[in-house]
Amino acid sequence: MRLHRLTLRNFRGVKDRTVDLPGIGTTVIVGDNEVGKSSLVEAFALVFDFPDDSKSTRIRDIQPVGQDVAPEVTVELTLGGRELTYTKRWLKNRSTELSVVEPDGRRQTFTGREAHNEAERLFAENVDPVLWQTLMVGQGQSLVLPTPADAEPLITAVTAESGTPVDGASMPLVTAVEHEYLRYWTRGGRPTGDFAKSAQHVAAAELAAEQALKAMDEVLSDIRRAERLALDVADLSGRLETHLESVEDLRERKKATDEILLRRDSIRSRAETARARLENHTRTRLERERLLADVERFTRADLDLAERRSEAETVARKASEVVHAAEAALAEVVELKDERRAEVQDVERLVSALMDRAELDRLLGQQTELVDVRARIAAAGAVLDAILVDDALVTALEDARAKVVEARAALAAGVPEVSVRRLGGEAVELSGTGLDAGAGQKAPSSLGEDGSIELLVSGELVVGVPGAVEVRVRAGGEAATLRAAVDEAVRREKDLLKKARVKDLAAARELLRKGDLASAELQEARRTERSLTSGGDPAERIAVLTSRLGFVEGEEAEEPAAKQPADVSVPGQMSLFEQFEPDENAFDFAELEIPEPLEVGELAVAQRRLENARAGLAEAERLLADAEFAAAQARKAADEDRSEAQQARARAELAGERLAAAVEALEAARAVLADDEVEAAEVEATGEVEAVLDELTAVQEQVDEAGADRVADELANALAVADRLRRERDGLRDSLRTTEGRLEQSGRDGLATRRDTAELELAAIRLEHESLKRRADAARRVYETLGRHRAEAQTKYSEPLQTRIEALGRTVYGPSFRVWLDDDLAVAERELDGARLRVDALSTGAQEQLAIITRLAISHLVSTGEGSVPVIFDDALGWSDKARLRDMGALLGRAGDHGQVIILTCMPDRYESVPRATYLKLES
Repeated sequence: MRLHRLTLRNFRGVKDRTVDLPGIGTTVIVGDNEVGKSSLVEAFALVFDFPDDSKSTRIRDIQPVGQDVAPEVTVELTLGGRELTYTKRWLKNRSTELSVVEPDGRRQTFTGREAHNEAERLFAENVDPVLWQTLMVGQGQSLVLPTPADAEPLITAVTAESGTPVDGASMPLVTAVEHEYLRYWTRGGRPTGDFAKSAQHVAAAELAAEQALKAMDEVLSDIRRAERLALDVADLSGRLETHLESVEDLRERKKATDEILLRRDSIRSRAETARARLENHTRTRLERERLLADVERFTRADLDLAERRSEAETVARKASEVVHAAEAALAEVVELKDERRAEVQDVERLVSALMDRAELDRLLGQQTELVDVRARIAAAGAVLDAILVDDALVTALEDARAKVVEARAALAAGVPEVSVRRLGGEAVELSGTGLDAGAGQKAPSSLGEDGSIELLVSGELVVGVPGAVEVRVRAGGEAATLRAAVDEAVRREKDLLKKARVKDLAAARELLRKGDLASAELQEARRTERSLTSGGDPAERIAVLTSRLGFVEGEEAEEPAAKQPADVSVPGQMSLFEQFEPDENAFDFAELEIPEPLEVGELAVAQRRLENARAGLAEAERLLADAEFAAAQARKAADEDRSEAQQARARAELAGERLAAAVEALEAARAVLADDEVEAAEVEATGEVEAVLDELTAVQEQVDEAGADRVADELANALAVADRLRRERDGLRDSLRTTEGRLEQSGRDGLATRRDTAELELAAIRLEHESLKRRADAARRVYETLGRHRAEAQTKYSEPLQTRIEALGRTVYGPSFRVWLDDDLAVAERELDGARLRVDALSTGAQEQLAIITRLAISHLVSTGEGSVPVIFDDALGWSDKARLRDMGALLGRAGDHGQVIILTCMPDRYESVPRATYLKLES
């Protein structure tokens, strides 16, 4: 199939457009976004797929929004040797027209539904739908790798090229075997259809038989269980009656022992009361003993603290006298330190002034050097500013000169060269167009005596002897092109020379060299300037020092400035920089009134004086520190002694208060109970406690003999056991009743009959399933055998496609490019430079390039057959770098030599490397 012309009217945003396509070669259709490039591909698909009366949303979507117009498509193509013109209009004034010109020249015309059906038949008869979908890459589909194993034209092409038939397994036979296999098995090899249902019926029958047998086993188990439960109920009832008799005996024992326990509890209560009374009398005795001890202890403490208070007050008075003496000595040392500090400050001011004068001398020398360096920087900068030539411009000039030479060489080789010489006295006149006397010189209008000239004629030369002869020489048709190339090359060279402001290439190179020298000089001068100003600008420091020392008269000095170069329009050698001198109006440091240099050793003498003064100050500070330390120690000792005296007074006062309180508390307690009465009351309470304890011991012996403490626990345990035996007996009775009910129901259900029926049904279903299984196994063996042979044949006939893909890919990636195909003839893996990767592991750009290469390889294989179709790429190569775009462009150009390649794009730069391409520009 070949597309020749496509016309769209009222189709989406396209009002009326016709696109003519070459029958062979690569065509690049260029247009901005929304101009209707993708609509061309969509229109071709719709015209064959939908009749003119279709109500599909795809048809309604192509009608321009808000316009009551009829979308119309006309396509002209060659299909199976026939020339077709097919027109279809939808929605309004619907119509379908088909014109078919047979290979023998006969023409047939169809209209309406007949035209649609005939076009659909011809398209289906001559175009494989899988191949058409494979080679038509819509917008956003360029990354999808094709899987063309079902494309009959491709299978036919690779089979023919490899010479390998499919082992006699024709497509109808393969389809029939596959159909029979799929009756019993899924593609994954699992049972399906009647075969799967039969297996399910067998499983269900086996389950029913198993359940019937299990029901019979459960009946027998229930019979044995009922017998066992009856025996257990009788045994447990007897044990319960015996246990209840022992419970009654325990109740009688408990009634007899309750009286003894009540008497023991009463005696225990009396014993607790006696113990409490004894504890109270004991606490009273201990408290009386404590009060007597406190009075004695506080009396001794009061006498001791009064003596300590007197001693502390004496020590505090002596410490105060020591503090007064230390503070007087400190005041004398402070006065000495102030005198020596004043002396140090005077000497420091003298040394600072001397050091400032020395620093001023050094900075004046540094400033002189800095003025010279800045003059060099200004000169070098001026030279660089005047040079307009750089490396890129020189390279462009060299290229332009080479092109001039090439163009003139081509002109000399492609146009006639005429030699004219004057032999006699008659004048020889020269005129014409396109004349070149060499070295770009113009031809003269006449020749002098014995004169001669050689001319290259790219237009017309007229040689005449007035009144005698006239000769015309005309160049061929190609000469004008060669002359235009020379003129263009010369113009380009002149433009570049004008831009560089030089007369020729040599002058440009000389300027570039001088610019490099000036740049090096500028860098060196700037490094020196940074070194001289690393600690700040010397001029600022000079101004500060001169002001401080009082040496400047008149206005404040200004920073020196470098004199600008007088003329840098045509820079010369490095000697130019030596011509620049400081400006005459620059800052003149001679105006400073600087005294004579310091006398030798004057600064050293002042520094020694400063050292001596500082040593004296340090000694005074040391004496002051000692005096301050002594005064501080005296104050600290005095403070501690005063604090100790105050604490002694406080402790003595507190001891007196405690003694008074203790005496008062003892007198109050004696007023209530005398000392001898306290001890007698405690002895009486002790006897009472001992008597009650003897009575309690006698009663406890009676309790132990009767076992009264254990009877209540034994009765509670016996009652709990009785409750447990009753629950067990009642549970066994419930289980027995449930089991007997199941046995009665099983007798009514006829379980034996159900078991026999299930076994018979299982045997019949198994027999039917075995028959189906034999047929299914046979179909699988034939399918697998045929599939194995097809796979072996496919491995052989996939080689031509793999070879074609690798041949095309190596033009892009180099000789190490290899691919491997899967069972669907799709590219599964790629190897490059020894690295083998799955396709899904490649970069997006590599996947897109591989998809395009695969489609071009398929197109090459089927390009000579009747089933060939155009290759269409809509908005591809969006992920490729410039190098890959160049290589892919060359590949797309070669692909057009074998068939029809159509590319739609809004980025024409991507395809500028496609050779011999036809470019069609779509305007909005």
